[in-house]
Amino acid sequence: MDNHIHTDFDYAYKYCEEVATSHYENFPVGSLLIPKRKRKFIYSIYAFARYADDISDSVKHTSTEKLKRLNEVEDELTKIENGYLDNLTSETKNIFIALYNTINELKIPVEELRDLLSAFKQDAVRQSYETFDELLEYSDYSANPVGRLVLYVFGYDQKHDKNIFERSDKICTALQLTNFWQDVSTDLNMKRVYIPLETMKEYGYDENLLFQKIENDDFRKIIKSLVIKTKKMFNEGKEIINMLTGRLKLEIKAIIAGGEEILNKIESINYNVLSKRVEINNFDKLKLLRKVFF
Repeated sequence: MDNHIHTDFDYAYKYCEEVATSHYENFPVGSLLIPKRKRKFIYSIYAFARYADDISDSVKHTSTEKLKRLNEVEDELTKIENGYLDNLTSETKNIFIALYNTINELKIPVEELRDLLSAFKQDAVRQSYETFDELLEYSDYSANPVGRLVLYVFGYDQKHDKNIFERSDKICTALQLTNFWQDVSTDLNMKRVYIPLETMKEYGYDENLLFQKIENDDFRKIIKSLVIKTKKMFNEGKEIINMLTGRLKLEIKAIIAGGEEILNKIESINYNVLSKRVEINNFDKLKLLRKVFF
C-alpha cells in the first residue's frame, strides 16, 4: 500500500462515526468502554459492514442487482488494498478512505473484510439453510471476521494469539445465532429462513407453517433446542474473557452478557419469537454494565 497518500482522514472517520452511532444495535452495550483513540477504527469497520449489509437487505433491489452492487463494493475494497483512493465512488468514498487508513495503521488482513462481503453476497441470493452446520459455516464469514477485526484493532495477532481468536469465533457465531432467533419474524419479511430445515423436519414443522407464523408446541421446541445450542457455544467461548486485559476485556464481557440476555428474554416469552421480538432496552443495558463492572 502507498503510505504517502494525503487525504482528509479525520473527516472520513467522522462520517463513519455518524453512520455507526445512528443505528440501533443489540450487542455493543459497552461501546464507551473502547478507548477513544481506537473508536474511529471500529467506526470505519462498522460503516463498511453496515453499508454492505443494507445492500443485501434491500427490498427495492433484485438478487442480481444486489450482487452487482456488492461486487462494486468489493472493487472499492480492491482499490484501497492497492492504495488507489483517487477514483473511489462518491457515495462510499468517506467509508473507504477511513477503512484504508484503518487497514494501513493496524496491518489488518483485507481477507477478513472480503469474508464479510461474501456473507452479504450469500444473503443476497440465498433464502434458507438445510442444516445447523451450514449456519455455522455461514457465521464463519458473516460474524467471525467482526470479532477478529476487533482483536486486530486492539493489537492482537492471529499467529501469536491463536486461542483468543478461536474463542472469539465461538462468541461471534453465538451472537450471530442469537440474532437469528431474535429476528425470525423480521427475516421472514425478507423471505429469509435461518432455522435449519432439517431441524424443522425433526420436530414435524415446515416452512409453510413458519410463513403462516404458526407458533405451536413444535415451533417452541425448535427454538428452545436452538437456544440451548447457542448457550452452549457462548459457554465454549467465554474463556476469552480471562485471556483479555483492560477495556477490551470489559467490552467483550458486556457483549457476551448482551447476547445471553437476548436468549434469556426469548426463554421468558416461551420461545414465541414469531409474535414477539425481544430487545435490549436502556434499562437492560444499565443492568448489563453493572454486571460487567461488579
